[in-house]
Amino acid sequence: MAEEDSSSPSSATASQEQEQLKNRNLIVFSVAADHHTEDSTEAPETLSSFASIKLGTGSVKKLVIKNFKVKPLILENYTEETWQKLKEAVRAIQNNISVKYSLEELYQSVENLCSYNLSANLYKQLKHLCEQHIKKMDKCWQNHGRQMSMIRNIFLFLDRTYVFQISMLSSIWDMGLELFKSYIICDQDVHSRIIDGILLLIEKERNGEMIDRCLIQRLLTMLSDLQVKSFENKFLEETSRFYAAEGKKIVQKKEVFEIKMTIINAFVICRTDS
Repeated sequence: MAEEDSSSPSSATASQEQEQLKNRNLIVFSVAADHHTEDSTEAPETLSSFASIKLGTGSVKKLVIKNFKVKPLILENYTEETWQKLKEAVRAIQNNISVKYSLEELYQSVENLCSYNLSANLYKQLKHLCEQHIKKMDKCWQNHGRQMSMIRNIFLFLDRTYVFQISMLSSIWDMGLELFKSYIICDQDVHSRIIDGILLLIEKERNGEMIDRCLIQRLLTMLSDLQVKSFENKFLEETSRFYAAEGKKIVQKKEVFEIKMTIINAFVICRTDS
């Protein structure tokens, strides 16, 4: 009898909890049905909201969706297309032909690439493009020298008899140099690009970058053989400007002894380059 008395309250409590649970479920689904009748388009949202209710607590779960940080897929294609446009413009300038893009459009293209943090790669590509143009001139000069050497050997008898006897005529070799200078080097655009290209390579080396020193030496030999004097003046101007800027940096950062050693090293480098 004692066992029956002790179990009766617990069974009564269990039956009461089940009854409360049924009542809650009926309330939830009846309200959901009312919302579904009023506006069927809102049913999924309403049902999902009620499904998130915890029975017994009444709290609602919150679902937080974060935005995905994905770079635009067009960036890669835009970068390549923009560089091809800039590359075409640079080659048109180098070949002295008209550029089909406006300067404003090209300027904006460069600004856009830089805004994507592509400045370093853009500079590297431009440098390679300028070096290719300089190498074309170097190759043209080497081919001309090789060709004139063979031509002079064939016409050696003419060169040592007839040409030698007439002082007004240049030797066959000198004639080739004069023609190369007249039709290629003396063209103002070509002349400026050659000198600017050489100065650009020299500046790269002074800033610690690796360059083709043999290429520089061959081009300087070409200018010397053709007696082009304008390079020397520009070279001295750029050298003076470079060392003036370097001097200001050194004075601001180093002591007197270090400044003295830097000057000595600079003189040694200049003597080696010369």
